[in-house]
Amino acid sequence: GNHLSKEMLELVKSIGDSRSKQEEDKIILKELDTLKVKIKEKNSDPKKTKEYLLRAIYIEMLGHEAEFSHFSAVNLTQDKNLLNKKVGYL
Repeated sequence: GNHLSKEMLELVKSIGDSRSKQEEDKIILKELDTLKVKIKEKNSDPKKTKEYLLRAIYIEMLGHEAEFSHFSAVNLTQDKNLLNKKVGYL
């Protein structure tokens, strides 16, 4: 979709194309490391935070832990933009 970033589309595609659980885990662990750094950035744009949280939600749906993103999700629920709030509540 047009509403998803290039990074999100690449993540979904790479996980879908993985040939084994080990390969999938490797991709997810790399993404988790990237998200940890990006979510902790100061003065992050709510739109970017929403994108990072969507990627973290996807990873959690696959059975991996992304608890580091929970605090950012709570903060996003206070945003003025309704779409950002929805993602925060997810």
